[in-house]
Amino acid sequence: MKFKGRPVRVAALIKEEVAKLLTNGLKDPRIGFVSVMAVRMSKDLHYANVYVSLFGTEAERKSSIIGLQRSAGWIRGEMGKYLHTRVTPKIRFFPDDTLDKVYQLEEVFDEIHAEQRQQPMFQLSFEEVLATLRERNIFYLVCHENPDGDAIGTMLAMRLLLQAMGKTNITCAAADPVPLMYQELPGAKTIKNAGTVPPDYDLAILLDCGRYDRIGALAEHITAGKRALIIDHHLESGEPGTSGFVDPSYASTGEIMAELFDAAEVPISQDAALCLYTAVVTDTGCFRFSNTSERTHHIAGRLLETGIDTHVWNKKFFSDMNRRKFELLRLALSRVVFHADAHIALSWVTAEDLEELNARKEDVEALINYWQNVDSVNVAILFKSFESDTTRVSFRSDASFDSAAFLRRFGGGGHAPAAGATLDMPLEEAKEVLLKALLEEFEISN
Repeated sequence: MKFKGRPVRVAALIKEEVAKLLTNGLKDPRIGFVSVMAVRMSKDLHYANVYVSLFGTEAERKSSIIGLQRSAGWIRGEMGKYLHTRVTPKIRFFPDDTLDKVYQLEEVFDEIHAEQRQQPMFQLSFEEVLATLRERNIFYLVCHENPDGDAIGTMLAMRLLLQAMGKTNITCAAADPVPLMYQELPGAKTIKNAGTVPPDYDLAILLDCGRYDRIGALAEHITAGKRALIIDHHLESGEPGTSGFVDPSYASTGEIMAELFDAAEVPISQDAALCLYTAVVTDTGCFRFSNTSERTHHIAGRLLETGIDTHVWNKKFFSDMNRRKFELLRLALSRVVFHADAHIALSWVTAEDLEELNARKEDVEALINYWQNVDSVNVAILFKSFESDTTRVSFRSDASFDSAAFLRRFGGGGHAPAAGATLDMPLEEAKEVLLKALLEEFEISN
């Protein structure tokens, strides 16, 4: 009896509080005269279905129920101040009608959400991005798997921008650990892993990636129907049903973030400058890659004006190498195989290699640059086999080859000179399949 009694008591409290808020606290012109008739709780007390009588014309009644649905989050927040429960229930409003009609209404909402999720990502301006940020309060910032400097730097810079805008409830997360070289960046130690359940956020922001399948295990925390915002510079379409700013003309997502600071009229602090510089310098290979532009140098110059010590950080990003990485590099170089008259060079690293050398996944990053530097090589490839029956592949190429376009047929993407993909096949099969397709692309046979 106690189990049944608690939902009834909680429902009674919620009914009383919602009625008070509708009478005295809620100021929404869309909501006409309504009366709270009943509240029914889910068994776990996580949801409260509030049934209301609606008065007026059909159009007025529709306006009222839409207004109530849009105000549910605010009402829930206000109720949380008075309810002494472990979890404040989510509020859902329904017309006080037969259950059959309630179920029909829920089906309509599901159809609307499903239709929205099928729509292409809606491109926003900087002003529209900032308007979205201003109207939200609880943020969940995520980036792609195996985060690099652009992903980590941009995410931490977004955190600082939101704080400068007066936002305080911000969670940063990455599916994989933050590489050691980025762990001293401002705010890096606040980044959560995929095992940490995020708060009940009202806006998820995907940074340096445009699709849920790029964020790994974090995808399970991105709830269907919740607002998601994309900030990215990769040459791929954003997640359907979302909105955001995606522009592949930028050399890094960090450049986009720097201009977002300007659009918000928020001065770039030294901490923010360091995060943004990390994003810019790592995604341009210390300004050596072909994506480096006049805009890149202009933004970098402004960041340097804040007084960040680029010598220390460039050394950390591009020169320092621990013994583990050195041994891994020596092994990868010993495996390099050339194809197509040395226009293609490839190597590989396995989980067994990491275990034997006591190396980390992050030690694999940038190894590919060494055989890419061979003067005859147009396409450099690194295969990474860290899980059974799954192989990740990284491409680096010169202007004669579009790596992103080629890997798109394998479900990958990125940029023309730097791209990647995950193949659901073991290492040897992945090498054979991909190399065959690449040689065909080069119109060369073995």
